[in-house]
Amino acid sequence: MLTDLLNLITQWVIDYPLWSGAIIFLVAMVESLAIVGIIVPGVAIMFAIGTLISNGTLDLFTTTLWAAAGASVGDGLSFALGKLYKEKIYTVAWFEKRPSFLQKGHRFFEKYGVFSILIGRFVGPIRAVIPLIAGILDMPLKQYVPINIIASILWAPAYLFPGLLFGNAISNAPNSLLDNWPVWLLICVLIFLLAKLISKIRRNNSQNN
Repeated sequence: MLTDLLNLITQWVIDYPLWSGAIIFLVAMVESLAIVGIIVPGVAIMFAIGTLISNGTLDLFTTTLWAAAGASVGDGLSFALGKLYKEKIYTVAWFEKRPSFLQKGHRFFEKYGVFSILIGRFVGPIRAVIPLIAGILDMPLKQYVPINIIASILWAPAYLFPGLLFGNAISNAPNSLLDNWPVWLLICVLIFLLAKLISKIRRNNSQNN
């Protein structure tokens, strides 16, 4: 399923180069939205887009700009939803079944304040709910906008560069590997996620001991 999604997005970018910027913008925006961003495999998608930079299909600078813009708009929409609906967000069926996401988001925001927008951009599943929480808690717009832009500008290259480096690393690989790059990409992403999970478990164990 994940491999099919990655293939579809990369094929769109290749087949419609004039629309590649809009596609990247939409991908980054969708993966930043509350709820949707929790479900969409944003790390893997941005990794795949990064590999297209390595082979010259996409330009590094413009791709980074489109990704940053999409992330900023996606977060902004989540922030606006929080501002508009406030506590009604808690009654959304998806969150009622998974209250831990909003609870973790609240604790994270209370701990880091305005910097949660920046730090949260790089923290797993709660990334997509932090702007929503900021809106619910009525964070001033003049504080939110600049930190959101900075976070998006930093996030885009951070998520694109691993794919770019991976693409450069396999540029001289045997054809048999290149023909099956989606499989190898999926394996690398799974290893990355597994490493993060192990690290999290170790941190939890050390805190409990």
